[in-house]
Amino acid sequence: MATLALLIFTGAAMCAEQRFTVREDGLVRFKVSVTGITRLSVVGDRIADIISDNDVSAYQAKGDEKTGDRFLRYVGQDEKPRKEGGYLITEKGRTIAFEILPIQATTQTILITVKPNEARADEITRSESFADSSLGSGDGLVSALTAATRETIHKGIRTPKPKSGKNGALVRSIGVGDLVGEVRVAAAGKSARQIREQEFYTSGVLSVWVQKASLAAGERSWVVVVRNK
Repeated sequence: MATLALLIFTGAAMCAEQRFTVREDGLVRFKVSVTGITRLSVVGDRIADIISDNDVSAYQAKGDEKTGDRFLRYVGQDEKPRKEGGYLITEKGRTIAFEILPIQATTQTILITVKPNEARADEITRSESFADSSLGSGDGLVSALTAATRETIHKGIRTPKPKSGKNGALVRSIGVGDLVGEVRVAAAGKSARQIREQEFYTSGVLSVWVQKASLAAGERSWVVVVRNK
C-alpha cells in the first residue's frame, strides 16, 4: 500500500496545473515547460488558431481534433529561451493575447476560462445610429463591426503591447470589405491615465476597441478603430 501511495503521489506531481480567468481581448501570462509537454486548453471552448509574434515559434504545437486542445513542445536551440507572445483565437470567435514564460519544469496543464465582453449601451446606441449605412442595421451592423475588429486584431497586431509610439499614433490600416480597420497606439505619459474610447471617435468612425483602458505611467496598449472607407 505504501508503494502504491508513493506512485500515485509521484504521478500527480509530474503534471502541474495552471488555471486562469481572463476577459475576452485581455492578456494572460502562463508558464510553459521547455523540458516536457504543455497542454493548453480553453474551458468550454476549443482553440481554433494560435498566432505567434515571431515568424517562427520556438514551440511546436499539435492540436487534438476531439478536444480542441493544443500541446506545446519546446523545439528551440536556446537553453534559456526568451519570452514569446501572440494571440489565441477560439472557435467561438473570442481572442486573447498571451505571453509564454519558459520554465525548466515538468509537464504543465494550462486551463483558461475566457469571459466574453458584454456590449455597452453607448456602443449599441452608436451602432444603431448608422442604420442607414451600406452594412444594414441592427444586429447585422454590430456583427460586421465585431468581425472587422477581430480581423484587424488578427492581421494588424503582432505584439502583446506596442513597443513605441505616441498616443493616437497610426501603426497600420487594413481593408475589411467596405470598412477600414486601423491599429493605433494608446499611451500614458509620465503619469497614469484612463484611455477613453471617445478620444478616438472622429468623423466616419463606427467603433473603437481599447485593449486596456487603465494605463500606468509610461505604459501603452492597442486601440482598433473601424471606419467607413
